[in-house]
Amino acid sequence: MDKDYKFKVNLGGMIDILSNHLYSSPDVFVRELLQNGTDAISARTAADSNFSENDAKVEIEVLEGKKIIFRDNGTGLNEEEIHKFLSVIGQSSKYDIENNRANGDYIGRFGIGLLSCFMVTDHICVRTRSYKSPDTILEWKGMADGTYTIEKINEEIEIGTEIIIENNKAEKDSDVVDDYYNCDTIANLVYYYGLFLKYPVYTVNGEERTRLNLKFDFDAAKNKELCMNMGKTFLGEDFLDCFTLKSPSGLFSGIAYVLPYPVSANVRNMHRIYLKNMLLTESGERLLPEWAFFIRCIINTNDLKPTSSREDFYEDETLDKARTEIADCIADYFEDLDFNNKNMLYEIVRIHNLAVKSVLSSSDGLDDILLPYIMFETSLGEMTGKEITEFGGTTFYTVDVNQFRQLAPLYAQRSELLINAGYVYENAILTKLADSSINTDIEKLTDTDIDFMLDDSDFDGDPAAEKLLTVASRILKKYDCKAALKEFRPFDIPTLYTINEKAYEARQIRRAKESANEVFMGMLSSFEEEISSSTVACLYLNTNNLIVRKLIDCEDKEKIRCYIEILYVQSLLSGHFPLLHNEMKILNENLYKLMMF
Repeated sequence: MDKDYKFKVNLGGMIDILSNHLYSSPDVFVRELLQNGTDAISARTAADSNFSENDAKVEIEVLEGKKIIFRDNGTGLNEEEIHKFLSVIGQSSKYDIENNRANGDYIGRFGIGLLSCFMVTDHICVRTRSYKSPDTILEWKGMADGTYTIEKINEEIEIGTEIIIENNKAEKDSDVVDDYYNCDTIANLVYYYGLFLKYPVYTVNGEERTRLNLKFDFDAAKNKELCMNMGKTFLGEDFLDCFTLKSPSGLFSGIAYVLPYPVSANVRNMHRIYLKNMLLTESGERLLPEWAFFIRCIINTNDLKPTSSREDFYEDETLDKARTEIADCIADYFEDLDFNNKNMLYEIVRIHNLAVKSVLSSSDGLDDILLPYIMFETSLGEMTGKEITEFGGTTFYTVDVNQFRQLAPLYAQRSELLINAGYVYENAILTKLADSSINTDIEKLTDTDIDFMLDDSDFDGDPAAEKLLTVASRILKKYDCKAALKEFRPFDIPTLYTINEKAYEARQIRRAKESANEVFMGMLSSFEEEISSSTVACLYLNTNNLIVRKLIDCEDKEKIRCYIEILYVQSLLSGHFPLLHNEMKILNENLYKLMMF
């Protein structure tokens, strides 16, 4: 015959899960008790017509080293509710189990918050007086071994609940637990977690009551100075600027702060993210768009779903919507600056050039606003998008940083513009800039363009020069490179090395083979064979340069070989190409041979 059985929960194991796996530290017991108190007050405000929200309060009394008492004047609990909500793990008065939704304007949801106190005590005492049955005062005592008692008591307390925890945890690390039974520690934790709670939270010392939280209007437009001071206090920076974050659908409100210095996209910035005015996390990774790494935030949200530890949010459609709306708020901020404070917009783009480029690469809506302010490295120095589009004529960009470094001096001597688009996002952004440019044609640099930029040599057809060219091409063949005679400025540059993408890949493969084991050698060799037929590298000899002219007149083939190989390696170094082992070797060998001549 079938028989129904009930699960049994090992409370000791449950406490271990809470302390070692669910919660990041025992600090959270203060947060959980604050949540219980404020949720109880919210429930009473909604249900008790005789209760005024102006009378709401949470009080915390600390007997140094011995005891902590949390009091609230919320709904309180009757005996049925005590059995149902305090003694059943996972069930909460704040949660409608049948309809699977949170009840009311509550922070907590999971019915396990009270158990977090067992991380700092072995004994929890709850005294409560329900507004439904104010003549009865009940005391619930829960033990870490899983037992509990309920009895009626004669002590007088207000309608509401007081939770008493004592410093009696067995086999405790006394240095850790003792620290929590300290008034300053508790006040700092309240300040950390519950600064913006809408009901007042006090510490009590005899007749003296000190309020720990405050009311704060998340509106930078109304009082920017106050908001900037808040940012410095809670996020630790003198920020460049701040602006309001306001969800059109009511998902969040807050303040965004612009960092005054550039940061990497990999840096994890500290934020203050609150759920119903209770601090949830200092990480904004889930809530902020990936590209907003130059922004820090103080945000409060009411409708996002927290994880069971209440230290992060679930990834769901609502979170995705909030993330999109925050991105829109940042876009609106940029648009407002474009109309009202162009100097600030220019400064932000200057400092956070990479971040703003990432915004542009992921969004089309800000092109007209941000493109004119973006900074690019060019042969004529740093220039904005606006300056490039007004430059006129035809300008080129290269997606190869090494190629830019090689060619930039040549373009600068001719007062021509070459743009470095070799860094992340810039290729896509320059494509957008080219589409919007009216006065300047912006084109990607090709090998043909490079060759066209170099002037034909006056030594074309000269027998001695042609002989040098033949010898140089034969010497360079083993490096998959050809030689050519050209004239270009500046004259003090004897050679220019250019390489197409396939040839560059071939160099990278050969370099990898130098340190690869046998397993990967065959694989790399097959890759090399696939691309070898399409590699193009050229060493241009500048016949305006005195060294090259001396080589034209040189009759000693061994000296010519030494100089050509040295010039080849020198051109690689000037282009910041990593040398292969044999290339470094030939440099040293040829320098030694020249010393022997």
